[in-house]
Amino acid sequence: LDCKNNGWVNSRLVKSCWKKKNIFGFSLIELLVVVAIIGALAAIGTLSYSGYTSSAKKSAATNTMQTIGLMQAEYYSLTGSYYGGECPPTDETVEGISQSLFDAAEDEDVIDSENYLFCVVTDDSESYIVKACEGDKDGTACKTGASILELNAKGAKTNW
Repeated sequence: LDCKNNGWVNSRLVKSCWKKKNIFGFSLIELLVVVAIIGALAAIGTLSYSGYTSSAKKSAATNTMQTIGLMQAEYYSLTGSYYGGECPPTDETVEGISQSLFDAAEDEDVIDSENYLFCVVTDDSESYIVKACEGDKDGTACKTGASILELNAKGAKTNW
């Protein structure tokens, strides 16, 4: 008896015929389901990775703002007033902070914070606000629609 026999079939023959039938691989539906699942997992993973990287950049900017705050305290102890420059944040304001607070040379890049730009505003010589925003593709100005992070002289964060 073979698998195409329309007559009497014993159970051993049915099992061997069933095994021979599935030797050729997966059906098209099974492959499409697997591809769909892999695609969904890839989409979720990409979004999660994007969130993690933007969070890491924001955290690096926060650390840089706190470092600028520490340098402001040192600057105040030396001069009796806080450093204040122009705002909104641009690459020129970052260079001014590097030269005035960190005593960096003109070409030296002291502040590196994952494409964030910084500036320091002083209302008077007794307080200051450090501002940061995500830079545009050129890294020369704030990205359109980017929120500006602020850290005041007391270490309080605003606009987060």
